[in-house]
Formats: sequence, structure tokens, C-alpha cells
Amino acid sequence: MDLGVFKDKFEEAYAKKEFITFFCKCKIVYSGRAEAVLGKGDRMVGVKQDGTIFVHQPEGGNPINYMKAGGSAELVKHDYWMFFKAYNPLTKEYLELEISRVYSFASQRLEDGQKQLLAGSEADMSDMIKQNPILISDDFKPLSREEHTKFGFIDVFGHDNKGTLIIIECKRYTAGLDAVQQLRRYVEKIKELRGIKTVSGIIASPKISPNAEEMLKKWGFTWKLVNPPMRLIRHNKSQKGLDAFLK
Repeated sequence: MDLGVFKDKFEEAYAKKEFITFFCKCKIVYSGRAEAVLGKGDRMVGVKQDGTIFVHQPEGGNPINYMKAGGSAELVKHDYWMFFKAYNPLTKEYLELEISRVYSFASQRLEDGQKQLLAGSEADMSDMIKQNPILISDDFKPLSREEHTKFGFIDVFGHDNKGTLIIIECKRYTAGLDAVQQLRRYVEKIKELRGIKTVSGIIASPKISPNAEEMLKKWGFTWKLVNPPMRLIRHNKSQKGLDAFLK
């Protein structure tokens, strides 16, 4: 695409606050949270209607560059290339693309006020455990979920048949060191508030990292394998693969 035509299309779409995407060959210079330079390569650039900007390389799920909403962008022609210049005054970030070629351009005003419904969140796990305490143990008796403390909300709070208080920290993915440290803070706070010496701590998650499990045992806590509701329905082992339907 001719760079002059690209500039006209971009400026028209940007003025209309349309969602803009274009594929180009460019160099990148970023300044903000860090200083970064990326040599010439093929990328996809997006400018959302709220000013969010992202740049993707041909592979990988995360953008190589990203700027939050609230900034501004412009194109500046310079001899045989085009400069895409963006600045966000809120985050004090600069992004500059030196564009030598544009492969394609598209823009569209989009309307979407829907909120994504997430099944399998940590709140869903807490509800599931409170309704099905046997997931933790035969004698676990839940008292509440999202019990408030100075350090945040305890996911599930309860006791066993001996009256020992139990704090459960839910993680819908692999539990790491942060989860164990959070659990310990909750346990210590409850001990302090209630003036007791013994409080059990449990991490409930599909997986736990080796170093987190080691720390968990060191502090006398335990891990319980609990999958979030709906987590593996589409990919469980009992489901037929695509090849089964093609036979």
C-alpha cells in the first residue's frame, strides 16, 4: 500500500475513533517502563477506540509492545518511510514505529457493551468448596467464604470435627510461592485475632509448583487437588477428539 494512502486512511479512521489494524514492516523504539529497541520486521499494529495500542509479532500470544488507553497517536511522513508516534501522558510512555512498508489496512467502528462471563474463577472454586466440603475432607465444615482480614479475603474459612480452624486459599491455576505466603499471612492473622495457637492452612488448586509445595510443608500446611468448576470440560480425556468424528 502506498504510504500516502495509508496515512490518509489512518487519519480518517482515527478521527472517527474506529478500531484500526494494519500489517506493516517496521522498526520499534519504546520508552517508558523500560527502554527497548526492536529491529525491522513484519508486525501487526492495533489502535483501539479508547486509544489502547498493541503491536504483535507473527508468533506468540502476547503483544511485543502495549500501551494503555488514554494516549494519542499520529503519523509523520519522512522521505521513504512513515513514523507512527504514540504518547501516553498518564503512564509517560512513548512508542515510535519507523514504517517502511504497509501490507494492508482495516478499520471499523465496533459496538460491544457485553461483559465476559467467566466460569471456573477462584470465587467459583470457593462456592464449590463451601457447597461440597468433602472436596477438602470428610470432616471439613465450612463457616464462610471471603472472610475479611487486614490482608484481604480468605477464600473459604471453616473447621474440622475437632474444632481446629481451617483456612483455604484457592488458585484456579498452578499455586506458586505467592499463594503459600498469602496463606501464611492469613493463618498468622487469625491466630493473632482469635488468640489461638493452632490454625490449619490448605491450598486448593489443580497444580502446585515444587518449590511452593516444599514451602507449604515447611510451614505445616497442606495441598489439596481441586479443579475449578468447568475447567477441563472441553479437553478432558473422555471427550472424543476431532479425528473420531472424521472416521
